[in-house]
Amino acid sequence: MNQSLPTSSMALKQALYFGSDEDLKEAVRVSVMSKYLLEPMTEIPHIWPEEISLVLMEYHGNSEEILEKINQVLTLAKGVPIYILLKEKNADFIIEANHQGVQGFVECPNEVFNILSILHMQDRRRQGKNGNVSSMFSLKGGVGCTALATNLASHLNDLTEGKTVLVDLNMPLGDTSLYLNMEGQRLYSLTDFVYNLNRFDEKLIYKSLSRHESGLYVLSLPSEVSELDNLNGELIKTIIQSLRRYYDHVIIDCASDLSDLTLSCLDESDNIVLVAEPSLSSFRAVNTAIQLTQKLGYLKESIKLVVNRSTSHDDEMLEEVVDALDVSTVARVANDYLGFNESLKEGRLLKEYKPESVVNKQLFNIANMLHNGSLKLDVGELGTKPARVKGLLSGWLSAYKGSVKKKSSKNPSSKTSSTAIDKNVAVS
Repeated sequence: MNQSLPTSSMALKQALYFGSDEDLKEAVRVSVMSKYLLEPMTEIPHIWPEEISLVLMEYHGNSEEILEKINQVLTLAKGVPIYILLKEKNADFIIEANHQGVQGFVECPNEVFNILSILHMQDRRRQGKNGNVSSMFSLKGGVGCTALATNLASHLNDLTEGKTVLVDLNMPLGDTSLYLNMEGQRLYSLTDFVYNLNRFDEKLIYKSLSRHESGLYVLSLPSEVSELDNLNGELIKTIIQSLRRYYDHVIIDCASDLSDLTLSCLDESDNIVLVAEPSLSSFRAVNTAIQLTQKLGYLKESIKLVVNRSTSHDDEMLEEVVDALDVSTVARVANDYLGFNESLKEGRLLKEYKPESVVNKQLFNIANMLHNGSLKLDVGELGTKPARVKGLLSGWLSAYKGSVKKKSSKNPSSKTSSTAIDKNVAVS
């Protein structure tokens, strides 16, 4: 299964582009194509199309012309965000455009391929939020949460230009420092953070937290397990809220439990990433976690499923299981145990040890999905599909589907709308 959702069905939003630089226009089109359909324009339309979600305008020193266009657009289309593509900087223009109501500015060419990230962060700030929070979670240990968390964090750090922090909450003995080859160092811990909570400003927090050689910030567990006794759910929420004010992305390696601390992480998360491997016990754990998220009222869109250690022989099985679990966003990571293990022995991240591997490309795509809300579907196939689902998993799957049908017939209103966008995709 190369992908189960064609790009044409992903309900792209409409964006208008004003400008004459064909090379820049093409670069922007490629940058936003996973979320926006770009329509080039030369003049402001007299009747504004209702479906437009974004306006992009080139600026190359023509201040009066662009300011006039900004004014026209804001008059016709109140509430539509305008972003200016700065081919050259002009402080007076930026101040005036910002005063008129421009949402943001993109420096060209340096920031062109980060447009979705810029749009996403500005949107969050408009909503009173700051950085994204993604929690890696599984009720079953040993499925690779920490390996995925550390490697995804390194990709997120690249996407955010050094504004990502990895938080180890896999209590009592987390392994993020081991996977980052930072064991033996004096690391800034959760308890250190709590002691300085009321003192932090932008300079102090960046100076205080430990930093991996790649530039990734790390907040580790304390070396003394007894120090964890002072942590509680409300304090964890306060820590996360503080971190998201200063970092564009906070990624958390959660414990495999349902403690108050873990649930507090999930409460604060924009993305709850359920990690599984292709086994009966692992999918049962995922099913339990999904039921929990439903009871706690988490948004369905926040739930993501990552199937780790996936192989070509799992394809048909995974399709049926994922359909039964009814998760809207699904990604797979190929089975490369040897690559992960060897990179760990070398003390290097996978992107450094095997940068051209399929798994590394898959991890980059998942990181892009977590931060920008889009998932590129461009990594080669793992192989061919098997003939059928076999054994215990097939029986469990049938029983699970039956229970879902019974619940649906009793409560028709609980059935997911057929018009909902389905992002059931595989990045393999």
